[in-house]
Amino acid sequence: MIDVAKIKVKAGNGGDGRVSFRREKYIPKGGPDGGDGGNGGSIYFVADNNLSTLMDFRSKRIFEVHSGEEGGKKKMTGKTSEDLYIKVPVGTLVYEKRDEKEILVGDLTENGEKLLIARSGMGGKGNFRFRSSTNQTPMQYTKGTLGEEKEVRLEVKLIADIGLIGMPNAGKSTLINFLTNANAKVASYPFTTLSPNLGTCVLKNGQMVVLADIPGLIEGASKGKGLGDDFLRHIERTRILIHILDPMQGKAVSNYDTIRKELAEYGHGLSDKKEIVVVNKMDLTESRESFSKIKKDFKSKKIEVLGISAATGEGVDVLMNRVTEVLEKVPRDVSFEPEKVTKLYTIDNLPNKRMVFDKGKVITLDRKM
Repeated sequence: MIDVAKIKVKAGNGGDGRVSFRREKYIPKGGPDGGDGGNGGSIYFVADNNLSTLMDFRSKRIFEVHSGEEGGKKKMTGKTSEDLYIKVPVGTLVYEKRDEKEILVGDLTENGEKLLIARSGMGGKGNFRFRSSTNQTPMQYTKGTLGEEKEVRLEVKLIADIGLIGMPNAGKSTLINFLTNANAKVASYPFTTLSPNLGTCVLKNGQMVVLADIPGLIEGASKGKGLGDDFLRHIERTRILIHILDPMQGKAVSNYDTIRKELAEYGHGLSDKKEIVVVNKMDLTESRESFSKIKKDFKSKKIEVLGISAATGEGVDVLMNRVTEVLEKVPRDVSFEPEKVTKLYTIDNLPNKRMVFDKGKVITLDRKM
C-alpha cells in the first residue's frame, strides 16, 4: 500500500499587462488600449472515496499549471488558465514544507472536500489602466505575479471506526471477513496481511461502521521491526480498538503487553483509545481449555476478555453488542487540526502590491492597484 508521497506543485503565473495604442485610419491618436494579463491556474486537492492509496503519485511527482496569457490589444484581457484538481483518497493529510519544516495545512476527511494548495498568480495591468488627464500616452504596465510553488507531502490515514490489532496470525483478517465483505487474505503463515483492509458492517442499532484490519504487530514494531510502524498511522483515527489474542501462540498476557507497549511507544494517542480484548479460535479444544486461565489472568489486570471464534462466528454477536455500547460513548472525531500558519510572500508574489514597469524598468510600488 502506497500511503505516503512527496510531490511538487506549481501554480500558473499571471500574464503580463500589455502596452498598446489604438491606431486606426483617421484616428491617429486613439489612446492606450493595452489589456490586462490573464490569471494563472490554481491547484487543488480533492478527496475521492474511489481511491484508497497514493499509487498514482509514484510515476508523477511534479504537477504544474499553465500561466495566464499576456494582455492583448483593444483592451482584451489575456486568457486565464484552468485550475488543476488532483484527486487523493479520503483521509489524506497534506503537509507543506516551509523553512525545512513540515506543516500540516489540510486534512481531507469527506468525499469531495477541496483544499487550495497552490494559489495562482494574478494577471498584470495593461497601460489602459494607467491613462489619466495628465498621462494620455502611458507606457506603464504591471507584470503578472508568480504562482505559488511548493513541496508537499501527502499521507493517508484510513478513516475507520474500529481498528483490529494483534500479533500476526491472531485472526484479524478472518474476523473482518466474517463481519464484512472485505475478502482479506487468510493463511496459516505470519504476515499474510501486508496492507490494511477495510470493510463495513451494520450494527443492530442500524449504525454503519467501518473496520480496519491492521497488519500483525510484533515487538519493536514502533521502531520499524517486522512490518514496522508504517501502518500504525492507520489506527490513529479509529474510535475504538479490538485487540485479538491467539491462545495457541501461548503467553496471551505477555503478547497483549507487548502490543500495548508498542502502541504507547508509537504515541499519537493510540494507547489511550478504548479497547475491547478478545480471545480468538474458541472453536479449538486447546483454546477452550486455556480460556479460563487467560480470563483469570486478565481479570487481575482489571481487563474484561471475551471469547470468540472468527471462523465459526461463535461469540461474535456478543462482541458486536459490546462494540455498540462502547461506540455510543466515544464521539466521532476523525480530523486533525491543521496548524495556523502565517502566509509568506516574496516581493514577486505580493497579492495586493504590483511592480509597475515603464518600458521594462521598475518605477514604483503601488499598493492600490
